[in-house]
Amino acid sequence: MSGHSPTAAPPGAVPLPLSPMLAVIGPPPGADTEAEYAYETLWNGARVLAHLPAGGSMRLLSATGMDVTAQYPELHTLPGMLPAPEAVLDGEIITLDDSGRPSVERLQQRMSLHHPDAVAHALDDLPVRLMIFDILYLGQPVIQLPYTSRRDLLDDLGLTAPGVAVPAAWPPDAAQALEQTHAEGYDGVIAKRLSSPYLPGRRTRDWIKIKHLPPR
Repeated sequence: MSGHSPTAAPPGAVPLPLSPMLAVIGPPPGADTEAEYAYETLWNGARVLAHLPAGGSMRLLSATGMDVTAQYPELHTLPGMLPAPEAVLDGEIITLDDSGRPSVERLQQRMSLHHPDAVAHALDDLPVRLMIFDILYLGQPVIQLPYTSRRDLLDDLGLTAPGVAVPAAWPPDAAQALEQTHAEGYDGVIAKRLSSPYLPGRRTRDWIKIKHLPPR
């Protein structure tokens, strides 16, 4: 593990900025191993780690470590939702099209805005949502826990409010996950190994990005 691991942080301190865990692109797990994974929607959004230290503040850091907090003021209610004083959450920022599906084009428009006036004017036309799918820190580091335990912690937080959601994960059934996401117009799924810890900055087959094949 690198020196940026939250296990090196002093007790009660939110760890220094981390790198998100990454997925490889590949086919679905075979029938003999698909039960070792859970399946989540592939959002194709803007990856962020939400650092929520004590005191009700928040920092949103991009996958490259850039502070993008000021670009998304509608997400500043997130710290008030937490029952614990300190946390680091992993997720993706998305914007929706008129049919309620993630739109890469609209997200790119929103990401290009930096001036406070431009951001403020975009809150109605290009609102964002934060889809939270993992947790790295909750009063203490939790990256060493398996995926299933981290998901339980995340679900228990009850983070449901306008602009913030914890999307569901399918049980170990790749075919069902792929069929449903295809029917709903998403680009694919992420398969996540149930026993895997969170590996900051690592790209392994513990997370597999499975894209729907284009029609022939």
